[in-house]
Amino acid sequence: MLSATPDHLTETELQAAALDGELHPLGAGYLPIDVPLDPRARLTALSPALRDGRVIVAARCAAWVWGWTEASCPVLCCCVSSLHRIPSTARRALAAREVVIDPDEVARLDGIAITTRLRTLIDLARHDDGSDLPQLLAAAVRDSTAVAGTGLSGDQIDAALARRPAAAHSRRARVRLRHVLDELSRC
Repeated sequence: MLSATPDHLTETELQAAALDGELHPLGAGYLPIDVPLDPRARLTALSPALRDGRVIVAARCAAWVWGWTEASCPVLCCCVSSLHRIPSTARRALAAREVVIDPDEVARLDGIAITTRLRTLIDLARHDDGSDLPQLLAAAVRDSTAVAGTGLSGDQIDAALARRPAAAHSRRARVRLRHVLDELSRC
């Protein structure tokens, strides 16, 4: 994996280059201004903070990586599979949640783990309380439709939520996502 942040510059030099307009500060790193902001570039910008391959970018950070929002996360949002635990000190330092997650719910871009689009959508609907959540979920549904080539259906959402019927806030997620689907079908 190649880091988009130049290795030979100090943090002060990176900040100066960003002020000069040569680098974009993104996530925990920087990107040269001529690099297109696609999911791989955004995820690579977060890579300096991810020192352990078991850590998975999730929630708002994953939404930013997938391009559902232009606002990068002020803090890194990540999780760790309960099957692949990391030391508590490392988990606390990253503020990583320990979650139940299946391998098919994790994508890897250039070796960096991120929750899939559907898992990110479900996690946001279950746990996020941001004021822009309806717009974020709508962007996620539109993107999932564009990538898959078919619309995301209520049945697909129900199936994703049914994987873990005892998971917290599943009912709230179902209501939120059905509302978004209804709103988008009216457009």
